[in-house]
Amino acid sequence: MKNLTLFFLFVLTTNYAVSQCTSAYSQASYALAHTKKSLSSDNFDHQKYYAGRAIEALEKTKSLVESCGCSEATSPILDALDNLKLAEDPADWEAGRFYAKHGYEYLQTLMTKLDLCTSNAATVNYEVEATTAPTVSATNTSGPSAGDGSLQAQQQELEAEKQRLLEQQRLLEEKIAKQKQLAEQARVNRQLELEEQIKLKHMAEQALFDIEKNYQELARALNCQAAIAVLKGGYSREDDVLNNETLEQTRAYYLNLTAATQQKVLEALKKCTK
Repeated sequence: MKNLTLFFLFVLTTNYAVSQCTSAYSQASYALAHTKKSLSSDNFDHQKYYAGRAIEALEKTKSLVESCGCSEATSPILDALDNLKLAEDPADWEAGRFYAKHGYEYLQTLMTKLDLCTSNAATVNYEVEATTAPTVSATNTSGPSAGDGSLQAQQQELEAEKQRLLEQQRLLEEKIAKQKQLAEQARVNRQLELEEQIKLKHMAEQALFDIEKNYQELARALNCQAAIAVLKGGYSREDDVLNNETLEQTRAYYLNLTAATQQKVLEALKKCTK
């Protein structure tokens, strides 16, 4: 009973390690994605902004790695943080890109280490439990009896069955860990896409407001009341609507809205020419 209790405590500890390592993998994926955006940015402010976002995610990764016991991941985390902090406040764009590139390389190493830790955390080492087979104290010192062989065979059968069940448990743990990792990656990808959608939404709506303002000034200068009448705004939406759209659908929405606005103004201007 004592050995069985220790075994289940060991399994619970392992499940916790798997969970922490999986969360660390998720945060590291954020850091990698933001660093990649920093590298691809041709705007100095955007470059520094995404380096800062990567640092935030990497700090969370560091805390989770310490909890899950993946010591191999500590070194690339620290190296990546050193470079990304320099990329967040560089002397110029070239310097920022230089440090972001090195940070990206260390993050790739980190992902490899976390992959190994996530797999290893799910693979429980059951050898300790397997070696605690029950022993039978001999009461007859005159030599082995006919029943000893039968008892030993039963013990071997029980041990074989135990090993089979432990192997099934190990395979199940690996499968669960892999599913969690895939689910976390899907969640990370969706979160990154949603951030791009929000950024696109705000930029497109601001541009549409600016276009409308310019058209209003032009219509007033031309004394075209028909054009002024169709310029009524209505471009802004709540951010929550993006949860039900993909990035491509958001892009298509604002593309169509821009084209429709241009068409309405063009038709109104034509009326003023008659």
